[in-house]
Amino acid sequence: MKKYPVITISREYGSGGHEVAELLAKKLEIPLYDNELIIEAAKESGYSEEAFEDAEQSWSTILGFRFDTMSEYGVYEMPLQDKLYLIQSMTMKKIAKRGPAVIVGRCSDHVLKGVVPTINIFIQSDSEHRIKRIMERTELNYEKAESKMKRMDKCRASYYKMNTDQKWGDRKNYDLIINSAWGTEKTAELLAAFVEAYSE
Repeated sequence: MKKYPVITISREYGSGGHEVAELLAKKLEIPLYDNELIIEAAKESGYSEEAFEDAEQSWSTILGFRFDTMSEYGVYEMPLQDKLYLIQSMTMKKIAKRGPAVIVGRCSDHVLKGVVPTINIFIQSDSEHRIKRIMERTELNYEKAESKMKRMDKCRASYYKMNTDQKWGDRKNYDLIINSAWGTEKTAELLAAFVEAYSE
């Protein structure tokens, strides 16, 4: 039986990256961590899931969350967003050391570098495909879907830059960049074949 590395998935908003990651995890029969990672980090730290979600999606001030359970992390003097990133990164490393998994977003390619063997994948697609996909899954019209796509991409790029000092989507950070325009199922099939060939 092949031993898979940890697979990190970074993705443009509207590219279907989460769905591809979910399908890939099922095909390889390994765990998927996306929102699950937030939940686990929240449980370990005492912060709410919403705190982690807000930290990734915006750079506004987050107020009203617990600070009294943080002594084991030794991060009292850090800004809250930095604390949340550190907690989440520590949780991610624990998860990765358990064995093969698919981990979505949250700078996972950077966090796990040198920690465990990884395959780092970036999922992208053309704007028209992504806008259409956003419209199909929301009640937004074309203009609002396009605006949300650009806003979310900018947010993800800012989050990545702030925490890694690197450019989000830079080909040098990934083992494979793939276009998901032909469908999430086909994309997952191709990625599964790539991972199989890449693994022992």
